[in-house]
Amino acid sequence: MTRRGSLIYYLTAWICGCFFMSLAIWIRDLWGATVTSSRSREAFGVLFFYFYALVFGALAVLIAAFLLRRIMTRLKCKTPLHWAIAGAILAPVLVGGLGEWGLRAGGEQRLEPRLLSFLLLGPVMALQAGWWLAIPAGAATGYLLCRVQRAFAPQQSEAPASNS
Repeated sequence: MTRRGSLIYYLTAWICGCFFMSLAIWIRDLWGATVTSSRSREAFGVLFFYFYALVFGALAVLIAAFLLRRIMTRLKCKTPLHWAIAGAILAPVLVGGLGEWGLRAGGEQRLEPRLLSFLLLGPVMALQAGWWLAIPAGAATGYLLCRVQRAFAPQQSEAPASNS
């Protein structure tokens, strides 16, 4: 375990961020689908989609978590609301930027662009589903990341130490 909770911070970003984004895309797709009588198939669908989100969205969500932590530390923001707002702004920007980069790299036939397009497949899928879906996912992830950051932040003692 790290002193400042970096491992838990980035695991939370990866697991929860990918879940929130896959849930947003899945709900959007569910609204356009026909009603079925089997709820187990729908539950399996979200879990199956979430598994792929964990694989393909890892790079993007880890970059977002890194940038969010650095930005909010520099701005000295410590409230979950500020982190949620920053996450809601940062997530669609990253989905748009990384998604466009992944679309452009996907057209090349060399090895490096194929690897790059594989790593950026999550943002490409999110961009194609709708960049605006990253807003609530980024806000929810930012909120949770603030809670993790605050839980592992160094605690300042309330009473001054006396040398008696």
